[in-house]
Amino acid sequence: MYLLLILKVLSPHPKFLAIVNYLLLRASDKWIQSNNLAMDLMLNIKWDLPDFSHLEYKQWYFIICNHQSWTDILVLQRIFLKKIPFIRFFIKKELMFLPVLNGAWWAYDFPIMHRHTKEQIAKNPKLRTKDLQATKKACEKYKLFPVTILNFLEGTRFTKTKHHKQLSPFHHLLVPKLGGFAYAVNAMDKKITHILDVTIIYPEGRKSFWDFLCGRVRHISVKLQIRDIPPNLLQGNYTEDESYRNNFKNWIHTIWHEKDTLLNQSLK
Repeated sequence: MYLLLILKVLSPHPKFLAIVNYLLLRASDKWIQSNNLAMDLMLNIKWDLPDFSHLEYKQWYFIICNHQSWTDILVLQRIFLKKIPFIRFFIKKELMFLPVLNGAWWAYDFPIMHRHTKEQIAKNPKLRTKDLQATKKACEKYKLFPVTILNFLEGTRFTKTKHHKQLSPFHHLLVPKLGGFAYAVNAMDKKITHILDVTIIYPEGRKSFWDFLCGRVRHISVKLQIRDIPPNLLQGNYTEDESYRNNFKNWIHTIWHEKDTLLNQSLK
């Protein structure tokens, strides 16, 4: 893995870089397979999964998903392995201090987001475009080969404290943050025209990643719906165009209400 990272840094030619990226993807598949094997051997989990037969490995996808714990990432990697391209997701800059993982995130061209507060942007308006530039830079690379871009629209893991602080209108979800996703939709320049709307359900109730590692998560259910991105939302300026921004918000909030209803029915 580290040898491949060094080769990526030193890649003298685009064709050589393409070979390195191919080897990195094969390494990622092996890593996910080893995680899946460990889950099967050590954890007794009942899986309720949708039909994946209509998915294509050589197609571009967006995934939007609810977010409850780090377990969600392992679940998504497991169920979509070799069914869709390797999943990349937005990384908060604060997580780049994590050893090993930070090198992997860089090697696989994960977008690094700064997530500036409204107060910081008010003091320095230039910060508003920093995440947009990072998204565009990553998406330019993503146009060259099939990729899956994951976005946890809530921006953070769900907790009752965060839910109460937001005064969220949803029972089981936080309010979606849409700027980064809208930037990505636009930056892909109509390369991706639909999304995989994923809902992860823990029927026994929400548990932590530590609970998962300790074998206290025994049932995981996943719902999947493929949705077209409305044609009028494939191009637009989320920051400057109020009409486009409102239409984008209305589209996602409709999905979020449906997802919340599904969670409510499943957790009864």
